[in-house]
Amino acid sequence: MSKAGRAAFWGESRRRPVVFQGQVLLLENLKERRQFMCDMLAQERFEVGVVEDARDALQLLSEDLFSGQTQVPELILCNARMLGDAGLAALERLCDSHPDVPVILYSAFTSPRLRERMARIPGAWILDPSSDQEELRSAVVSLAASRQMGL
Repeated sequence: MSKAGRAAFWGESRRRPVVFQGQVLLLENLKERRQFMCDMLAQERFEVGVVEDARDALQLLSEDLFSGQTQVPELILCNARMLGDAGLAALERLCDSHPDVPVILYSAFTSPRLRERMARIPGAWILDPSSDQEELRSAVVSLAASRQMGL
């Protein structure tokens, strides 16, 4: 493959809609945590759509949800570290345009810079790295219930 061919390949955008189904959108790239959260959400009778790739998550947050190609979820639950700066900026814009969609951000490992970046997301619930399963479950159930009641 020539250098131009490689550059064209690596520079291609995905340009296909990222599809998820469910009332809760989970953005998580770590397999064990993703499975744990899916199981916990299923126990609470939530339909969960999962995006496990950071590039797909960025495309979904910055393009697909704005274009109407994908239905906006009732709740977004995401690993802030997975999203990175570009993903968090896209999530910030999404929250500005859809303030009725609750967002829960978490990260097992944070830095002052990441915490500052997470704090910019309007209306987001930010879970502390020391949060346990019960705190996460309570936040999800509370936000989903308030959304269903129109609060």
